[in-house]
Amino acid sequence: MPPHKLCYKTLLKKNIPFLSAMLLLGFTLYEISFYIFKTYRAFFNSDAAIANILAEEIVQAESFFPSHWWYVNNDLWVFYKQLLVIPWVLAGKNGYFAHAFTVFEVSVFMIIFIYLFLRSLMLSRASSVMGGVVVSIGYSPMYLRELYGEAAYTWYFIFMIAFMFIFRKLSPHVISKRTQIKAFIAFMILLYLLVLANPIRFFVYYITPFFGALALLVYFARDSLRTFKGAMLRMLSIKRIAISIFACAVMTGATITHFTLLESLHFAGGANNAPLVPLEDLPVHAAHALLGLWNFIGSEWGTNVRASSLEGIVSLAKFVLFPFVLVIPALHIKKAFYQMSSTERLFVLFSYVGFALLLVLYSTTALHEHAWAARNNIRYLSPFLMMVLICNVIMWRFFSLFMKLILSVSLTIALGVSWQYVSPKEWRGIVDERIALVEELKSRGLHFGYAEYWDSHIYTVFSDGEVDIRPIDFDEKEGMKLVKWLSSDRWYQKDTTDGKVFFMVIPEDIDDMYRAIRDFNMPDPLEQFTLGKYTFFVFEKNPLYVKRTKAEARKKKRIMTAP
Repeated sequence: MPPHKLCYKTLLKKNIPFLSAMLLLGFTLYEISFYIFKTYRAFFNSDAAIANILAEEIVQAESFFPSHWWYVNNDLWVFYKQLLVIPWVLAGKNGYFAHAFTVFEVSVFMIIFIYLFLRSLMLSRASSVMGGVVVSIGYSPMYLRELYGEAAYTWYFIFMIAFMFIFRKLSPHVISKRTQIKAFIAFMILLYLLVLANPIRFFVYYITPFFGALALLVYFARDSLRTFKGAMLRMLSIKRIAISIFACAVMTGATITHFTLLESLHFAGGANNAPLVPLEDLPVHAAHALLGLWNFIGSEWGTNVRASSLEGIVSLAKFVLFPFVLVIPALHIKKAFYQMSSTERLFVLFSYVGFALLLVLYSTTALHEHAWAARNNIRYLSPFLMMVLICNVIMWRFFSLFMKLILSVSLTIALGVSWQYVSPKEWRGIVDERIALVEELKSRGLHFGYAEYWDSHIYTVFSDGEVDIRPIDFDEKEGMKLVKWLSSDRWYQKDTTDGKVFFMVIPEDIDDMYRAIRDFNMPDPLEQFTLGKYTFFVFEKNPLYVKRTKAEARKKKRIMTAP
């Protein structure tokens, strides 16, 4: 065989793992891009729209922290996706595409960042690419919605990877002082921004898992005197002590700034105030938490699935294998402890301490109330779940052939069923309905209105801001209320609009709307019509401020009703 052909075959054989990993990454990137730009329009909700809404408020108020905005959970949104949406607001294109492009941009950055971090751990190119693959697969509808739809907790995962990357650059194996200085500066800046955003959340998501991981590092190192001494010397070195002192000073300053800012802003409660559940309810509550986790990783099957069918067999396989994927790295920590680098140890232990902590909190507090909420609020665990998935890549070389087979089969199943979650049958119909509603409102000359929170911001963003729908709330006891939750006082002021105003009401709230008309002494609506599942009440002026006249009180005005 000619030498050049032999060289080509050797080169091809050497690069097959990398090329295969790139092929898988290309497939998952196509899936998540399709989901972000196409499918998620059907499941886009008001929480996901908040970045667009807040970005517009920031631009209009000419302040990074608008004084009229209602913050929740003590989150100040310092370093979040609204930053990437602001340029779209300035360009006058603050619609769904701005949201989608921002999420896709962050997702690509995340994959690149994972690759660079894993390469810094001396993993192969193929393994580093697989790090991006394992977190990009559509394991379930909820996984896709939370991480590539709303994409709120994806940021926390990226920050965790960033801290690990920085710790790697601060480690003794990095000879360049310049690199270490840059890493130190980056560490302090990131630390300040995250603590400023929410000190309590930072304590739960970063501080507690970090010190828990350090404690476990010392615990596992006790079996070897040399390793134990090395671990203690590194932890108590002058360099580490100096960094710790600076970090404490930065965190203290950021915490003071955070609470100082809160004094001048509006803020509501939220997850920070979640109480412990009564002890007698704990077993069922904890079971619902596990149900939420099973649903999130794709292990929960749907209704009316026959066990003997292909769908039933695949569902049972996912039910058994997918949770096992989360456990495999933990089973190998002690055995592989001395063969891993210090950064790898910290990463794995941090991931599992954080995952266990959040799962315990989710199981014992009112972060969810029942099975439905347990499935929909499981996002709190998502950053650590993604970290655990990366642990499988980091520790792959320590697994037995049997464990590798389990992971490979699980990956194959996940890839095989992901498209049904990326592109479910119903998404196109829902998107058409949403677009039709916006177009109908524009054709009727209706550009400002109110609806309940979950039906409001969606259409504001869908219409590129041409139809502003602001949140209100209907309460059985208190009637209609203005929303003080991720909202702006500006929306409820008298001069908000001088044109027609509509109320978009779901069927179960129609009686409450009639009650609100009486309670607020509103004038009779000019028009009332039904569109999709909503009933619209149209008023000539904002009825929150324009009251019923005496003539209207004596003689009821005829209401035009359109089909």
